[in-house]
Amino acid sequence: MKLFRKVFAGMMVGVLAAGQAQAAVRLTESFDGLWQDPNWPARGWVVDVLSHEDGSKTLYMFGAVYDNEGRSKWVATSMKFGEFEFAKSGDLFSWSGGSFAGSEATTRAPFGTVAVDVMSCSEIKISMTPPANSGFQAVSRTLNPGQSLVTADKPGCAFKKKFTGCPAGTSAGAEPRSCILTGTIMRDLTLTNDTTWILEGLVTVGNDNANSATITIEPGTLVTGSGDTADYLYINPGSKLIADGTPYAPIVFTSPRDGKLGQTPAPKDWGGIVLSGNAPNNKCANAPFSCFSEFNPALRYGGDKPHDSSGSLRYVQARYAGYVFAEGREVNSFTFQSVGDGTVLEHLQSYRGGDDGFEWFGGTANGKYLVSYEGGDDGFDWDEGWSGKVQFAFSKWAPASLALGDDNGFEASNQADNHDAAPRATPSWSNVTLIGNGTGGGNGLHLKEGTAGHLSNILVSNFNKAGKSCLFVDHAATVALVGTPNLTLDAVWLDCASPFGDGSKGTPGSAKRLFDAGSGNKTGNPGLAGFVPAATSPLRTAGKLVTSDAFFAPAPYIGAFRDANDDWTLGWTHGIAR
Repeated sequence: MKLFRKVFAGMMVGVLAAGQAQAAVRLTESFDGLWQDPNWPARGWVVDVLSHEDGSKTLYMFGAVYDNEGRSKWVATSMKFGEFEFAKSGDLFSWSGGSFAGSEATTRAPFGTVAVDVMSCSEIKISMTPPANSGFQAVSRTLNPGQSLVTADKPGCAFKKKFTGCPAGTSAGAEPRSCILTGTIMRDLTLTNDTTWILEGLVTVGNDNANSATITIEPGTLVTGSGDTADYLYINPGSKLIADGTPYAPIVFTSPRDGKLGQTPAPKDWGGIVLSGNAPNNKCANAPFSCFSEFNPALRYGGDKPHDSSGSLRYVQARYAGYVFAEGREVNSFTFQSVGDGTVLEHLQSYRGGDDGFEWFGGTANGKYLVSYEGGDDGFDWDEGWSGKVQFAFSKWAPASLALGDDNGFEASNQADNHDAAPRATPSWSNVTLIGNGTGGGNGLHLKEGTAGHLSNILVSNFNKAGKSCLFVDHAATVALVGTPNLTLDAVWLDCASPFGDGSKGTPGSAKRLFDAGSGNKTGNPGLAGFVPAATSPLRTAGKLVTSDAFFAPAPYIGAFRDANDDWTLGWTHGIAR
């Protein structure tokens, strides 16, 4: 394929493609191989897909056409697809000459147009219109794989089915193969990956522990906003979201402008994903457990079930989310309201969100492999008594030149109105990398309003804005925990112009005292190569082995990554610069 691609790319310079259609079915290298029309089994086509860093694809197709006398002519096309585009039309070319030895030049000539429509892993439609008077007739072919599309180094294609229509309770969108979700869903529903699912306004699942429903999302599925920035998905207590993507077919929630050539998505293009459960919360610690969402006061959460489950999210991206209704009323990329530890949260990425990447409002939910990349507010935010656990988390801020806005790495609170409210926020974190952009933003670790917690194997770097610091402690209720077993820092590495800072409502020197009270804490150059430790980095051997809880895998190094060979963001994330 690589040789074919190299030769073909040189021949196809200047090819134009027109028209676009968006759907969850997207081209990947899993489509590479020999395809054929079963009605013409000896007349195959070679398909090759090249992926680009921005998510777009180049589709190469090479085959033969035949005139009425059965004489053949080799033809080919090369088309640029946006990440989520599935249909294009463009120029078709023929060529002649060439040899295996490479001693004979090839000749390329225009040969009409071709339209390509990718239906599924097992079907591609092509329609060719040769030049008039060429002796060749217009022809359409339905191609199926002529060989297995699964090899040892190429995972199987996720898009098994082709679109047939929108299910009951949804309506057809304006674009091909799209269905609109709106209002309250009170029955189990599967969002299939042959369809683009469009959130229109607030879409709730179930009522408050009544008319409960489960939304299941297939790997590779695309879910977008409608263009109204207040579009968001809200799972009510008692209902569930089962969104289990895979490393090669993550589920993507994003802007309706994302993945289309010529269109530019932006932060706050839609709302975000909200899970709400029945786990404890110190803002409503007693029955009837009436906590209400900060961005929609009509929506309740909270309870007395720490092991409650709101479903599972694996390999899910939330891009360009974070709608802000008003000051202090924002939807984050991922919002967890009193979510219990029966919920699975693994391999989740927030990309260029307008507000926090992840925020926990109470609850006990745990998580692993969380990425908040180039967001507009905090990377990870908690309050209302959240007491979950997280291992392997990474956040990096956009360059200040992009003006996306930025804030703290951790914004950690117990509760804004009652700093000593019970149950107190006492999360445990291990193996975290937080990298600021150097000139803007807030603090790396911003501990305030009475939060407790156990932070280990944390790298904080490049939060260098004047007046900000790597480690910042504020409020008397937080200061009171310094030096106690309730708030601990161990194997924390700080690399900022100002390592320590104290808030005006705290006590001078508290951040430094907290740092000094822990074990293995250091400041200085961490020796990074990009965002992973270089071969000589001290981070690789300076960590703490967390053995007090079986949730934490053995990872005695500082930061989210052991070394350059341990970049667990590869493959399933979007837009990460390395």
